[in-house]
Amino acid sequence: MTEPNEGEAEPSWRVPLDTSASFEDVAAALLASEIAIPQAIVDAYRDRSDITHADFYAMGIARRATALSSGFRSMVERRNSLCALPIVRMQLDTALRLYAGFFVSDHLAFCDAVMRGARINKMKADDGKKMLDTYLLERVAATNPWMRDVYDLTSGYIHFSGKHIVEAIKKDDAGDLKMVIGPNDYDREPIHFHEPMRCMHHLNLIIECALRDWLARMCLPQVQGGQAISE
Repeated sequence: MTEPNEGEAEPSWRVPLDTSASFEDVAAALLASEIAIPQAIVDAYRDRSDITHADFYAMGIARRATALSSGFRSMVERRNSLCALPIVRMQLDTALRLYAGFFVSDHLAFCDAVMRGARINKMKADDGKKMLDTYLLERVAATNPWMRDVYDLTSGYIHFSGKHIVEAIKKDDAGDLKMVIGPNDYDREPIHFHEPMRCMHHLNLIIECALRDWLARMCLPQVQGGQAISE
C-alpha cells in the first residue's frame, strides 16, 4: 500500500467515515484500513533490525487486529451479527491494550510481563491506578468519546445476555412471534452493518496510527526502561 506524496490529499479511507458514506465505500475503506495495520510493521523494519519486547508487543497487536478485522468482514458477509458485533468489542479491546503500553512507567518491563502471562487489568499505570477496562476506556475516550457508546453497546454481546434472547425471538410482518435458531440473520443484509463497519474501520485507523507511533518511539533499544534482546 502506497502512502500519498507530500502535497497529495490523504486517501478517503484514511479518515473516519460518516453516515453519508455508501456501503461500498465503507466496505472498501474497512479492507484498506485492515491491510494498513501489518504494513505498519513492515515499514518499521526497513531501516532497523534491533528487537525489543516492545516490538513483540506491537506484532501481537497487529496480528490480533488484522485477524479480528478479517473475521468481522466474514461475519458481515454471512449476516452473522451475533458473531460480528462481539468482534467490534474485541477490536476496541485491542486498541485499549495497545494504549496501555503508553500509560505505564516502564513499557519494556510491561511488555515482558504481558508476554510472560501477566494480566493487564492487574497492572498499574503511571498514575498508580490499575488498568481495568474502565480505566483504559476513560483514558482513551478522553479524545475518542464515541468509544464509550461502542463499549456499552457491544459488551452485551460478549457474555450471554438479553440481546441474544431478543435475536432468537422475532416478530414477523404479521406481528406473530417467530423463533430464529441458527447462525444467520434472516432479517438483515450486509448493508444493515453499515454502522458497525464504520466503527471497525475507525478502530483500525486508531490502531494503525498508534502502532506507527509505538514502533517509532517505544521500540528502540536505547529508550529508557529496558535493553534490546537482539542486536
